[in-house]
Amino acid sequence: MKRPYRHMPILTFGDYMLRTIKRTDAIDMFDYGKDEEVTKFLSWGPFTDVSEAKHSIKDIFLPRLRQKLPIGYAIVDINKNKMIGTIDFHTKYQNGAEIGYVLHKDYWNKGIMTTALNLIIKIGFEHLNYEKITIKHLKSNIASQKVIEKTLFKKILSEPMIMKKWSGSISDDLYIYELTKETYYGSKQS
Repeated sequence: MKRPYRHMPILTFGDYMLRTIKRTDAIDMFDYGKDEEVTKFLSWGPFTDVSEAKHSIKDIFLPRLRQKLPIGYAIVDINKNKMIGTIDFHTKYQNGAEIGYVLHKDYWNKGIMTTALNLIIKIGFEHLNYEKITIKHLKSNIASQKVIEKTLFKKILSEPMIMKKWSGSISDDLYIYELTKETYYGSKQS
């Protein structure tokens, strides 16, 4: 039985690479995961200790194979041999999955995440054979919105959400976007 999620391709773009997350990425993950600004709109963080990053890799990313999902991609600065973020399919549903991402603040506004997102969309449809991919962000996360709007995703829904974090909760609208295989391949024809 073919299991493409177990054998994800390594992708490079400019000075950056997408490769499967490894246990040894914990220190780099902690480096950006401890930043309150980086994790402000995420359901986790900020990390207070490197053990939390180790736990995230061991207990969240690596077990995804059992859910028939890829472990997730580390976004790596090739010149520094440093993991600077992640982009992954974190939730699977029938014939598709949802994408999530995070990036070290030092690398914001350089087009890295837009390129990484377009690459993982391609992987989702061409390697994993998904029929549909979704992505979400809180309304106040304008940076994520700008990244998503540079792709083929179309907003399909907005709903109120309360996200609980250890530091309190965020009450905001959740924007939900969708991209189908048909739309993806249709855009390649034109």
